[in-house]
Amino acid sequence: MASQISCYTAALFSSTILAFSAPAFAVQDEQDDLPVYLEADTLVDIATGEGYIARGNVRVQQGDRLLIADELEYRPEENRVIARGNVEIHGQGEYPQYADQFELDNEMSTGIATGFATMMENNGRMAAATAARSADGSIRLDRAYYTACPLCENGEEEPTWRIRAREVVQDAEDQMIYYKDAQLEFLGVPVLYAPTFAHPDPSSERRSGFLFPGVGASSRLGFNYQQPYLWAISPHQDLVIAPRYMSNVNPLVYAEYRKRFWSGSMAFEGSFTREYEIDSDGERFGEEEDRWHVFGGGRFRITEDWRWGFSVQRASDELHLRRYDFSEIDQDRGAPLSPDTRRLLSQIYVEHRSRNAFGTLISASFQSLRSQADDEVLPDLLPVLEYRQVINAPDGWGRVNLGLSGTVLEREVGSDYQRLSSTIDWRTRWVGPAGIIAEPFAHGRVDAYAYSDIPDGNGGTYEDGFDRQVGLAGVEFSWPFMRSGEQSDIILEPVLSGVIATDDPVANRIINEDSLSIDLDETLLFQSVRAPGFDLWENGQRITAGVRATAYFGDDNMVRGFVGRSERLDGEAVFGGASGLATDSSDYVFSGEIDWGSFGAEFQTRLDSEDMDIDRLSFSASYENGRFEGNVRYTDISDDDSPRGPQREVIAGVSYQLTERWQLIGNVTQDLDLNTSRRLQAGFQYRDDCTQMEIVYERQDLGIERLGPSDSIQFRISLFTLGSVAPD
Repeated sequence: MASQISCYTAALFSSTILAFSAPAFAVQDEQDDLPVYLEADTLVDIATGEGYIARGNVRVQQGDRLLIADELEYRPEENRVIARGNVEIHGQGEYPQYADQFELDNEMSTGIATGFATMMENNGRMAAATAARSADGSIRLDRAYYTACPLCENGEEEPTWRIRAREVVQDAEDQMIYYKDAQLEFLGVPVLYAPTFAHPDPSSERRSGFLFPGVGASSRLGFNYQQPYLWAISPHQDLVIAPRYMSNVNPLVYAEYRKRFWSGSMAFEGSFTREYEIDSDGERFGEEEDRWHVFGGGRFRITEDWRWGFSVQRASDELHLRRYDFSEIDQDRGAPLSPDTRRLLSQIYVEHRSRNAFGTLISASFQSLRSQADDEVLPDLLPVLEYRQVINAPDGWGRVNLGLSGTVLEREVGSDYQRLSSTIDWRTRWVGPAGIIAEPFAHGRVDAYAYSDIPDGNGGTYEDGFDRQVGLAGVEFSWPFMRSGEQSDIILEPVLSGVIATDDPVANRIINEDSLSIDLDETLLFQSVRAPGFDLWENGQRITAGVRATAYFGDDNMVRGFVGRSERLDGEAVFGGASGLATDSSDYVFSGEIDWGSFGAEFQTRLDSEDMDIDRLSFSASYENGRFEGNVRYTDISDDDSPRGPQREVIAGVSYQLTERWQLIGNVTQDLDLNTSRRLQAGFQYRDDCTQMEIVYERQDLGIERLGPSDSIQFRISLFTLGSVAPD
């Protein structure tokens, strides 16, 4: 039967709905004045005439609120409502609440539930033998626990972790959860105990308090324990201070600061200690000094198309970061310049982005982390200017790119450098008879240079200044052929390019600053301007030829390959010996890719045009099938002209799913020339719906004599909704 009950009953039901939803109870809900509808299999009067009882599939609804129970007892004289049996309350908050029984008192402001359970934000779950709601909206639970793990329906299996306590209070005003006699259980086994414990309600905003500690051990630092504390300064900024105790060396303080503004945000991190140098066994040597690092940056909007920002990367010495197991690579903060390996970069910039234009103005300075490097030789960028504008040409004539570039380099030791360049690029694409594709292009540039403090060879210096005008024109032809079959589709594409470039009359006066490193590959081979910067100009005439072949098998399988080379017909070689372009005949360039179901592989290689020796080879492959995942990358730089000499390295990683939740993981970086493992990791990983845990052994041997090799054991534990235990 279904019936509409009195407004008095509606108010009472409204209180029932609100009884165990503390954050919402204090606010008058506009649904309170709506009618209440009751559905049940039967509705009978109590024998004494003091109310009635609804039984069987009871559903009480008021607006979006819904109560479901096996039985609902209403006693108006006592102002009591009692819901019994598989009670569910929906529509008051995001998640439903469950109990064996709900009961309200005659004030309709407090209540009690038995067999209580509820969901919370971020997958938090709380259950208790009894739950009592007080007049201020707080909830007290007896014999309760909190977890983010799914609750087992059969009651036989334990959640991966939970915090069990004699008493739990969910404070509505403070938005905190307090525990008495709390213990942390893993798979039902107690592992930690605390007489009192507290953490924020998952629905609350950030708040100050201790975070999960970091725990580890290494041969260099010894046992280490780091205890972070979060200071929620305001809704828009916070500070984490994390002192780290290490048994072999002096303590270190690590900190992170973040702040958000209406136009952007900024963040910093850093560390500080006073210590000697430390070898792989934790032995001190050298001098005691302040040792620190600072990473940080910010990015802010000026207008819709304009941004400005900065980044800071500095360390007290070249080994501080590695000595204390910090990464030498800062997180991506959106800055336009990225440092090379083992270098830190600080910069400030203004950036413009629109539909057809891009520009940056950057000032920057570097710090080297290489032991033998001299920072006084590294230049400061004061500043670097880049601006590009795209102009659409008439239909069929492609696009024109206009560019302006300027660089000012200043050094404490060495020559100072200034350059201003303006460029114009044009390229279009025409499709001719039989599918032949022609792409004509042209490039023109004017450069102006000024140098100071140039060594004259006699102990003195001189200045120099000049300008030059250079340009080129060319065309690239390609003719793709396609053959379709029942099992595969094959595309064969021969490519031929020709370039004519002007001479560089001042090549012997140029100091190369921006084209020091070049590595020939498939993409670079056909570029009209192959120098990465402006200082080197590849003059004369050259032709480049290659062929691409691609085969598709079914919907998901593909094999691709390329081979090509270029020939200089006249002009001078301007690139270094390791570039692959040092002679009139370039190296042969080979590349390929396989994507075949669970297997994937890529390779690139350069073969010397004279003796067909391998100058450079990179190969990577990955395989994933069921429980096993593996990847490997092999690098072979055999070119004798390489600045760092021949190098051969293998990086490999594997993971094997032992069970549904346990995984074996391993990684290795092997120096094949020295037969040394630069980095070796092996361990176990556990993951389920509420927990992720890693126990990893790591050995590092970076070949730095002052640092030495190091062994460590790392613990990484994440309890979802509560926090994590992990190294920095």
